[in-house]
Amino acid sequence: MRKHMLRRILLTMLFVLEICLAALLAGVFMHGLLPAWLTAAAAAAGFASAFFMPDLSGRMCRWGGVLCALLTVGMAAEVLLYARSAVYREADNGKEALYADKKVMVVVPHQDDEINLAGGVMEEYIRYGSEVYVVYATNGDCRVPAEQRLGEAINALAVLGVDEEHIIFLGYGDGCTDENGVPIYNTDKQVTSNAGHSYTCTYAGHPPFREGRAYTRQNILEDIRDVILEYRPDVIYGVDCDIHQDHQLTALLFDRAVGEILRDTDYKPLVYKGFAYSTAYYAPDDFYQLNIKSTVNPGEGLRAFAPGIYDWGERVRMPVSAGSLSHSMLSSRIFRAALEHKSQDEAERVGQIVSGDKVFWRREATSLCYDAQVTASSGDAGALTDFLLGDTSNVLDAANNVTGIWHGGADDPDKEITVTFDTPQSIRRIKLYDDPGPQRNILDAVISFDNGDSVNTGSLSPLGSETVIETDEDNVRSFTVQITEYDGDEPGLTEIEAYSGAFDAGVSFVKLMNADGDFVYDYYIDPSGTERFSLYTYGCSAEAGAYEISCTGGDGCRAYADGESVVVECPRGESCEVTVTDGVNADTAIFRGSGGEVLTYGMETEKLLYRNIRNIIDASRNMKVFLEHFFSIKKTEMMYKLAYLRWGIHRVGEIVFGA
Repeated sequence: MRKHMLRRILLTMLFVLEICLAALLAGVFMHGLLPAWLTAAAAAAGFASAFFMPDLSGRMCRWGGVLCALLTVGMAAEVLLYARSAVYREADNGKEALYADKKVMVVVPHQDDEINLAGGVMEEYIRYGSEVYVVYATNGDCRVPAEQRLGEAINALAVLGVDEEHIIFLGYGDGCTDENGVPIYNTDKQVTSNAGHSYTCTYAGHPPFREGRAYTRQNILEDIRDVILEYRPDVIYGVDCDIHQDHQLTALLFDRAVGEILRDTDYKPLVYKGFAYSTAYYAPDDFYQLNIKSTVNPGEGLRAFAPGIYDWGERVRMPVSAGSLSHSMLSSRIFRAALEHKSQDEAERVGQIVSGDKVFWRREATSLCYDAQVTASSGDAGALTDFLLGDTSNVLDAANNVTGIWHGGADDPDKEITVTFDTPQSIRRIKLYDDPGPQRNILDAVISFDNGDSVNTGSLSPLGSETVIETDEDNVRSFTVQITEYDGDEPGLTEIEAYSGAFDAGVSFVKLMNADGDFVYDYYIDPSGTERFSLYTYGCSAEAGAYEISCTGGDGCRAYADGESVVVECPRGESCEVTVTDGVNADTAIFRGSGGEVLTYGMETEKLLYRNIRNIIDASRNMKVFLEHFFSIKKTEMMYKLAYLRWGIHRVGEIVFGA
């Protein structure tokens, strides 16, 4: 009797579970979600009918089990159908001028930072026929074996379309400090990593850029410089100073390397700096939106130190691959790539990482000052042309240890900088970067040219962002910047740059965006059926009237320019493609006439299911900690065991939800 009752209870629970899930998923694919009370009523009815029915025979139990299995398979098929149908349609959006026929290099500290920094952008370069190279400064082996981290990187980049031959490991240790705890960036000593290595190494079959190099700051600097010079990419994306010592190490040495290249060679690449943490890994989890949101301004959390150096309004917003976007996280290409970084649980961060744009800041590489002689009446003039926008004497507490700034001493009556050229130059722009500290601000300075002309700068942009002074000077052999008014104990500058022409974007593109400033890809329009859009442009006209606008597909759909806006009309149930083009730059977006309710319900269901999967993963971590303490198992051994467990859970998710 007891056995029979237990069997009945177990079968009842299975029936109730199946009824609840079936009701929930059925609601997803209806034009209205099943109300919670109705779902609860269905569950109660299922429980009552199963529990209070006459005694169940063995045959009924078997058929009940078959029914449960069929329902489970059916629900898995429904989820798979949703995940696959939720991927954004990818239009031929005309980004050749931005992404085509280039050699691109992405320089990051760790394996997974490539996704954080440039996921969605690398795929677009590859889509348009460019070569993408990824350089990792460290092996990421502080807690996880290098072989595992490097293998994960190769697999992740394969998902994004990057050839293994284009992956470069410099082979340095992760989180290295000397015997006194001083980070490798702030010491001249050779250090030993937590993994026990003190010379560059990787693993069999994929050697480092240079084998057997001592773990020193100078060697990392030289290797970053030399790998750039060996490949000479047209475009370089470098990570900036996130809150991590390896990120600051890579960012600052990258800037030093670029500065040396610009001073010593005629090679002038396009250089973009961006963040792996503040605009990606630690960004808001806003993935599940009917229309994808753009990257959110993290405010003062943008940079680990001197956060005002980059003006949010001056950011370059790169459009991303529509193939990386989806209404289903589980079918996003970025998610599939992130799954390969098993040791870092990168897939858990996809909601933060994926946005409608990737944000960078352009660092111009054509300043005439790199080929000039720069002197100062006091202080270290070399800091003015090293390409660094500030430095730090302690990457573990960078905010309170900012260095790398030229200061005109309080006892210096002149407080001036002189730039001298070997040959006469035309000067159309001068850039000055103020001391990023809020207590030191240049309120006015005089720029004097050797021909007798001069111009006042006025107050420089506070907190270290660039101030551009427009000039119109020819045959200039030298000019002087004299600080005449400032607050704080002494004035300071991080960089001085001079240019012979107007700003050259180097590339150009246009992108449709909605009233909130979000980029438009596969877009559900306002329920009214009409919505106004503006244009984000880089290196080309921002006037809607300068573009030819066309609309194809969909009864009653049309698009046209109305002043500064592009108006799109798309009735409910219809869809169309809208293209804007000036003959060189173009953007194509897909518009759908409202009716996104089904997707909304699908997203909510997926969030529920995915959250449960993540809870299982978290439980496995907690179990790992418990077992480590209970059985006194070595950390590395347990890490391997649990890594396989997490891998198994992730793989099940891949199989069920689709890749």
